[in-house]
Amino acid sequence: MSTTADYIAKYPRRQALLETVETYWLDDPRRPPGTLDSSLKKHTTLINKLKSALLIGPSEAFAKDIDGLTLSKYLEEIVAAVVDGASKGRGDPEVAVDIIVHLHSRLAPDFLQQLLPLLLGALSAGAPVSLPLGKDGDKEKEKEDKERLAKQRPVLRIIAELAMVGAWEEGAVKGSAEIGKILKGLMTNDPQFNNLPLLSTFLKYFGRAYLGSKHNNESINGSDATAEEQTKEELPEGVTELVPVEVQKKMRELFAGYFNTTSRTLVKGQIKLLEQDKRNHEAYIKSGEIFEDRQQAYEKMIRAIERLNAGLQTLADLLGLAPPVLPTAATLSKSGLQIVDSGSSFTVRNDGPIAGGIWDDEEEQRFYEDLIDLKEVVPSSLLGIKEKSAKEKDEEPGNAEEEQIEKQKAEEEELRKQLEQMELADSQAQPESEKQGIDAVNAGGDAEDITEDSADEEAPTTTVTEEDGLQSGPAARLSALFAALPESNNREVVDKLAIEFAFLNSKGARKRLIKFLGEVPRQRTDLLPHYSRFIATLTPYMPDVAQGVLDILDEELRYLQRKKLIRELDSTRLKNVRFYGELAKFKAAKPFNILHVFKVFLDDFKFNIDNIANLLETCGRFLLRNEDTAEVAKRMVELMRRKQANTHLNQRQTLMLENAFYTCNPPERVAREIVQLTPMESFIRHLLDEVLMKRTIDKVLKLLRKLHWEDPEVYAYIFASFTSPWEIKFGNVPHLADLACDLQKWHPEFGISVVDEVLENIRIDLEENIFKFNQRRIATMKYLGELYMYRVISSSVVFDVLWSLLSFGHADPTPYPGRESPVDAVDDFFRVRLACTLLDTCGVCFEKGSQGRKLEQYLVMLQLYVTCKAELPMDVDFMLSDTLEALRPKAPRLRTFTEAATAVDELLATSEDFGVEEDGSDDEGLRQATEDKPETPEQVHAELEGTVEDEDQDVVIIRDQAKPDEDDADERAAFDREFAKVLADTTDARRGEQRKTAPPIFDTAVPIMRKKADEAKARATREKEQEREQAAKEEEGRMQFMLLSKKAGKQQLRSLAIPTDSTIAVNSKTYQAQSKAEQEQLKRLVLQNERRLERSEVEDIETRGIKLRFAHS
Repeated sequence: MSTTADYIAKYPRRQALLETVETYWLDDPRRPPGTLDSSLKKHTTLINKLKSALLIGPSEAFAKDIDGLTLSKYLEEIVAAVVDGASKGRGDPEVAVDIIVHLHSRLAPDFLQQLLPLLLGALSAGAPVSLPLGKDGDKEKEKEDKERLAKQRPVLRIIAELAMVGAWEEGAVKGSAEIGKILKGLMTNDPQFNNLPLLSTFLKYFGRAYLGSKHNNESINGSDATAEEQTKEELPEGVTELVPVEVQKKMRELFAGYFNTTSRTLVKGQIKLLEQDKRNHEAYIKSGEIFEDRQQAYEKMIRAIERLNAGLQTLADLLGLAPPVLPTAATLSKSGLQIVDSGSSFTVRNDGPIAGGIWDDEEEQRFYEDLIDLKEVVPSSLLGIKEKSAKEKDEEPGNAEEEQIEKQKAEEEELRKQLEQMELADSQAQPESEKQGIDAVNAGGDAEDITEDSADEEAPTTTVTEEDGLQSGPAARLSALFAALPESNNREVVDKLAIEFAFLNSKGARKRLIKFLGEVPRQRTDLLPHYSRFIATLTPYMPDVAQGVLDILDEELRYLQRKKLIRELDSTRLKNVRFYGELAKFKAAKPFNILHVFKVFLDDFKFNIDNIANLLETCGRFLLRNEDTAEVAKRMVELMRRKQANTHLNQRQTLMLENAFYTCNPPERVAREIVQLTPMESFIRHLLDEVLMKRTIDKVLKLLRKLHWEDPEVYAYIFASFTSPWEIKFGNVPHLADLACDLQKWHPEFGISVVDEVLENIRIDLEENIFKFNQRRIATMKYLGELYMYRVISSSVVFDVLWSLLSFGHADPTPYPGRESPVDAVDDFFRVRLACTLLDTCGVCFEKGSQGRKLEQYLVMLQLYVTCKAELPMDVDFMLSDTLEALRPKAPRLRTFTEAATAVDELLATSEDFGVEEDGSDDEGLRQATEDKPETPEQVHAELEGTVEDEDQDVVIIRDQAKPDEDDADERAAFDREFAKVLADTTDARRGEQRKTAPPIFDTAVPIMRKKADEAKARATREKEQEREQAAKEEEGRMQFMLLSKKAGKQQLRSLAIPTDSTIAVNSKTYQAQSKAEQEQLKRLVLQNERRLERSEVEDIETRGIKLRFAHS
């Protein structure tokens, strides 16, 4: 990865380019001195040069050519040439960046605005192409991937450089966000990890700039740099970060997650490869050959694993992380366990553990119980067994059995007495008695000889050499055996080593073995089960080995109990306790010894919580389900639970004890119920899950309509299916909403019930906020948006849900920093995801009018809500940015609380003017028609004035600034204009309906005759005289008409007086009366509609807690 020194060396050049780009974002394009050439030939030469040598340069020659041309007429050709040249050949992308910045200085601001989307498109078009299977298809695919990566590699470097030098007008934050989107797309849309070389190239050249210093990168895997390294990585004075620190943090998290995903995929692929190799070997043994298709698949898998491993190694070196350790054939074959557990810990196993058994499964049972008998494979003389007579053989079993039973009864009686004393001490709750019990335990056994001087030192160990009786040959073999023991990771190897030790059996060998087993490294707790099996295998014939190891553990336990306040010994305590537990499960340690250790821990409960938890997790199930120890172990566990309830513990300690208790005593698991569907229910699920798609909606609709809707059970299941959108494919949610829209035509109550249930589900999810239901909440929100798209619900329902996402569960509906709620934590961003999902589904419908204004207000409040949360995760930030860019691309992004609060204040401050604008706007129509008003503004003001003063809520004052008479005239004029538009649109429709009663065909409008300016007064005089004459003739029983005629190619007008009782006059009057009546009717309907819309908006505002008050200026 690029170092800090490289970053500092390139900083002056990048800073100069940044200043140049920012200068010409603000200023006009630069015009070079002298005459500029505008010839087509010179421009064509430059364009060809950009296509072929953009990455080669030199940049000075390009700058000279660019400054000699006009360029403005060939902007699109120049942009296309730069995009083409950026993906051709090899070269230095920094040269291309210099040329692009120089072109920006000449063609600002249009050049970069057109260039950047094309470059980003070249990177986003990187999805792997599916080709035919087979050898040739794989080669073609690899070839195309190499060609694509070769083209995209320089483009990615150019885009990354441009983002640092301010190529985006919004600044470095916008550029870095675009780079993050591209990188995330390259990671997520690449299941075959073909883009791994491209990401390695990015880290190689821009790791320091985009991921931060080495100190910050080490925080990916949890390590901390020293103060010296941190000082070394600090930037010198005058050098700053070109990429914001928060973006660097998100980039580090993005690459760390990608590295972990790639590592897991590599380990799984390696396991599959080993399994395939094993299957090939078995097939070769059975048939004597491996088929060609199997061999080709195996070779293809090898190439994929090698390529992925090489890429991951490079990525690990660039990120400073440790690559994963790949499993080998030996580890896969020897260990009976899988390296990668593909099952989830939340999955309920069908088989479950053995009912009431000690072991989890049969494999564990065989490991702890199926031990080999050394006498069958090793000569008796080597095991120290003497041949006995037949009489002794008959008498010995009975005597030994009786002695063992008596000894076991004595031990149980002694332990029972100690337990009763401990319970009595616990009930009295006397710390002094507990302390005496601990002292008594520490003073027992071999501890009587320990003095105060030796209390602070570890017990010395006996050094065993070849002088103890081992010759050089057996000593070397024993050393080799001890070297092989730490590598034994399955029972076959352990049994083999136990047999080998039996052949080397001697007193000196056993002493060396005891010392070796007692010095297990404290970090290697994974060896304890295998060492315990080794000891248990030897115990029947070499009991001194188990006793010697137990003595070492007892001495170590007493030392650790004296040093119980030293936290550095926690790993040693863990090893000691688990060794005890493993020996107990093999019965190499007697149950009395383990229960005695448990009692010691319970005596000093508060300081031994970790030890108790580890002991129960290791052998608690064995103690509780073994017949010999079940009764006593149960009483001790109950005592532990009582002490836990009476002691104040922190969260970690409580969690450890709870986990240990339920590990050794798991609750009964209820078998998973399998719901049996009736044939009709199965058919409905088949329609919605398998048949439903875009081209089969009509078919599914017909089949659903044919169902027996009168049957309550059928109706209930259909209703449940339509209110559970998470049970179908996410892509079919729009089709489900389409079906709900179509079904409500025949079953209106069904659509209402579906909407009501969906809204109820959303409300319940907001109240509970359960993590496991997040996926269904996303599907429900998507379903609600699709119901609006199909006009099942109105926009008011959508906005009510959107506002509830911001305010539900909070006492104050307005977001502010520190606002906390049990159902909406500061670090919980799922409501933002829900809002983005709903807006992505139906937000495009709220573009204009009152709905557009409501959406703009909501988006501002949503951004205020987001700024009051903790730092957004990268995926949520990208999701919100995409939503805002899709709905309001020109609106600025409010990233801080100050900016969002200022925008909200401006919105509240302009609420008065907003109310006035709506009264006269063309989009909403007239809100205040003076005629047909139920009451005057003075009456409204008088009624509301008394109640508003007592309210503490926000009040929106709607001012009626015009006088009643003036307002009446203005409204009438505006209404006449709107009515004329409506009348012009409906003329054709009415003409067909009223053709029978229409006036004669020659009753047309009089054409306009153009007159000269000096005839205007004469024309006005003649019109007035004609009007007076017409009025006079009408009084005489005649009606004035204008006759249009044509003479000598010229149109002439002549006035005619026709009797009022003639057919023409009667039809004309009838037509005028009908038109006037229709005009009055339409006018009344428009006014009624305007009043209804105004009342609905007022009610909507008041339901949100805002009171209205009408006032006059």
